[in-house]
Amino acid sequence: MTARPKSAIDFFKIYVVENPAAHSLWRSFECERFAREKLSHPILDVGCGDGFFTQTVFKGKMDWGIDPDPREVGRARRRGNYRQVWQASVNQIPLGKASVQTVISNCVLEHVPDLDGALAEIARVLRPGGRLLMTVPSEYYNRYSFYQRLFKAVGMNQAAQWYNRSLNHVFKHYHILGRSAWEKKFKAHGLKLEAADYIMSRESFGLYDRLLVLAIAGKFLKALTGRWVLFPRPWMAWALPPLFRKILSRRDEKGIVYFLAARKTRALTSKAS
Repeated sequence: MTARPKSAIDFFKIYVVENPAAHSLWRSFECERFAREKLSHPILDVGCGDGFFTQTVFKGKMDWGIDPDPREVGRARRRGNYRQVWQASVNQIPLGKASVQTVISNCVLEHVPDLDGALAEIARVLRPGGRLLMTVPSEYYNRYSFYQRLFKAVGMNQAAQWYNRSLNHVFKHYHILGRSAWEKKFKAHGLKLEAADYIMSRESFGLYDRLLVLAIAGKFLKALTGRWVLFPRPWMAWALPPLFRKILSRRDEKGIVYFLAARKTRALTSKAS
């Protein structure tokens, strides 16, 4: 499967028509990095949501998608860019052993309480030599939010810690790990880390954090209707990009989001299978 060769600003133009600016900013970095990869079939999308992400990034159909939310599964099926979509958890993937060549997971595994169980299932369904491509918040997520830094700057350290805890609670983040921790997790399940790229700058995260308040109404609307906005806003595709172009081109050695690539390197033990 090939990707749509676009820049982060191109993906932002697509996303912001039907999504809040904060959500569009974050997703644009992920889209741009995933779009550099050539995926080999069969492909499983773990946490596929409504399918908008994969439809935006890749040409052609995914083989399978799973998501625990039945409403999102229904939307993904109607979108039509998966051959089959199941309501399922990553901890119980409805596929046989060594049946998948590529697993993609876009900002999903940080939300899964049993991370080792999830990685064991991914390793079970991957073929030897198969790849896991995923994004997750990096260890710097807990250090560089705009309001956390603002509280610290005025000496309100407890408020800074409260904000950080609240942010992780609202988004149900169970795992905010560094590169070495991910490498160790992968190794325990027969996966070898091949790439750990930072894909969102601290400056971009600061802007994202400030824009979150504008996305609150969209969050409720998404829960009620399945849409972030009531109607597509095509004018946003030309009105906002000039304001975001510079920040979307930034890269940072202490980025907020990881793109991780790992390869299955050994046969599963009887415990894992």
